[in-house]
Amino acid sequence: MKSRKPKRHTAFVSNNAFTPDAIASDASWLPDMADCGERPASAEDFVQAYLADPGAWHWSTDLLNDSKEETLKRALAVIARARLPDHQQALGQLGAGPIEDMMSEMLLDYLRAWMPFSEPMRYALHCVRMNVEPPALQQRLRAMLAVW
Repeated sequence: MKSRKPKRHTAFVSNNAFTPDAIASDASWLPDMADCGERPASAEDFVQAYLADPGAWHWSTDLLNDSKEETLKRALAVIARARLPDHQQALGQLGAGPIEDMMSEMLLDYLRAWMPFSEPMRYALHCVRMNVEPPALQQRLRAMLAVW
């Protein structure tokens, strides 16, 4: 009998919903604005509102109300549109918040689709506190950040 090797998720990751194109073409990750009594926002409306006032939008990426997948898509959509130095607060908040909370091998697999990283992505990732992560994960992120 042939032994089965466990399937790795890397095949899924190479063609997944966390690529820049997939996030740009799918707005299912938008927060539900009906709960706030506001009209539903477009992806562009959400990203611009977040960048303009990250403090007011922190709830949309805090992992308390929505799935990790939706939160990651929101964070990546914001990072993709952010510009330095104008959006340092938003990028820092995303890096030290949801990106740090989701730091894992799987997250780094997802982020491979974003390489080489833009300066806003680098800034957000540098805000992640990595000293609590396993050394192999720290080393992998350092290697990814070294790719230009």
